This record gives sequence, C-alpha cells and structure tokens, in this order.
Amino acid sequence: MKASKKLTSKSGITIPKQLRAETGFRPGMAVDIETDADGVHIRPHVPTCRFCGSVDDVQRVYGIDVCGKCAAALLKELSEKHGA
Repeated sequence: MKASKKLTSKSGITIPKQLRAETGFRPGMAVDIETDADGVHIRPHVPTCRFCGSVDDVQRVYGIDVCGKCAAALLKELSEKHGA
C-alpha cells in the first residue's frame, strides 16, 4: 500500500491505520527509523546491546539495553573494582 501524508507543524507524521494494520504496529510500540539511499524505513524496534551491538539475549536494565555477555562483564568489573 502507498499513502501520502503531510508533516505536522512540528514535523511529525501519523502512520495511516491501514498501514499500521498491515505492519502490525500498535499504539505505544517502539520503532526504529533508518535512512539509506532508498529512503526512510520504519521497522519494529529490535533491542540492541548498548555496549557491543548484539541483538542476542538483550534485556533492558535501568533504561539501558544490555546483552547477557556484557552484563556479566560489567558485573565482573564492578566486583573487581568495588570488592562486591
């Protein structure tokens, strides 16, 4: 489906209902917005580790996406530095 929309006065845009239904986008859902030579792409958000970029075993901790491997490394470093 193709749709034309005007940007709002604050440069926002609403994704038309039919496009949301086709793509499975729901209210409150996080999305990733990327650009490339072909244009702007909006996809469902894929949690990515803030430290290594992995998408495997990612959990959100205190608002930061972190994978299990990096979480273990952080715990080890904290333990070594603070003797916990």
